[in-house]
Amino acid sequence: MLKYPTNIGYAISSLERLFYYSALDLAGGDARGVHFTYPSVAAGAPQALPQDFQQYSVFDSANTSPENLDALSKLCREKKIDLAITFDMQPVHPFYPALRRGGVRKIVSYWGGPISGLSPWWKLMIKRALLAVSRSRCDGLIFESQSMAHFATHGRGTPASMIDVVQLGVDVEKFKPADSDYAYRTFDLPRERKIVLFTGHCSPRKGIGTLVDAAIELLQVRRRTDLVFLFCGNKNDESKPFEAKYAGMDIAPWIRFLGYRTDVREILQTAFCGVLPSTGWDSFTMSSVEMAATGLPIIASRLQGLKEAVVHEQTGLLFEPGNAKALADSIERLADQPELARQFGRNGRTRCEKELSTTVQRQRFVAALRRHFPTG
Repeated sequence: MLKYPTNIGYAISSLERLFYYSALDLAGGDARGVHFTYPSVAAGAPQALPQDFQQYSVFDSANTSPENLDALSKLCREKKIDLAITFDMQPVHPFYPALRRGGVRKIVSYWGGPISGLSPWWKLMIKRALLAVSRSRCDGLIFESQSMAHFATHGRGTPASMIDVVQLGVDVEKFKPADSDYAYRTFDLPRERKIVLFTGHCSPRKGIGTLVDAAIELLQVRRRTDLVFLFCGNKNDESKPFEAKYAGMDIAPWIRFLGYRTDVREILQTAFCGVLPSTGWDSFTMSSVEMAATGLPIIASRLQGLKEAVVHEQTGLLFEPGNAKALADSIERLADQPELARQFGRNGRTRCEKELSTTVQRQRFVAALRRHFPTG
């Protein structure tokens, strides 16, 4: 049960494939045993799934009216659903009794973000007690990082026995190092400038302002002439507040917002390092594994799941969230020590091959599902 419409892109496409092939494994390879629901299919058939896959329907996952709950039960009975995987649904939810009335035996909620803030001990005890006696709870929860799981146990009161952690995986055959000048040719950049790259949403919590301030520090204050900063992922006018920071400066050509891109892999293969400067919450991000698999050293905020995505002084560097000068120092360190940067990149690539591939991710995800829903 997805809460997003079809073909939204970003990291959701990779999760759709994870859910599909994992469910296919549980269904003994029979695609007729797999069904998806979306709140809307206005954007067409789900392109992340096989072209001949037709087992999907529209269901409003934000509507908890009695009529919609009855429709959910009916859907489960018609499709003979045994196991339901929901997306970002709390451990107690009105949908769960409706699912069980429809014949669903086990319910697992997958979480891509924080389930709760941390709670004081007395509130945590109350939450644990209420969850324990609830008849409307799921059977298990899966998180992308230990940090997000910590919010469940120490904020939502979820017992650790209900929780599994499955870190994101990357297609290491698609995202891999390459000797490429793609970005230099595509954006007409001088080869002597190393590319510092951000990929992801341009929402405030992603810390775009921190990276722009670090770029200004390096280019304007420290007068570095060997760097260029590229941002991928902005839409509409999201970049304007950040561009205003350096408007009129002679460094403007070296800070570029490129919009939402379909050629991120090729840009990654040209970059010198990746930066994830989040200032709000962040889990084990798709950008981090794509950067690492491509052989880039990563500089990231010392924040929640990013501390797990980047191994400090091994696959990259961590800095305090929001500290633009510390970020500038880290970028400058890698620029001045290219062999160290290359070693971090090699370590990150090796880690992806061994621990963070889509194959390993799927194995761990299926194992987590089977813990709650054993199959033959």
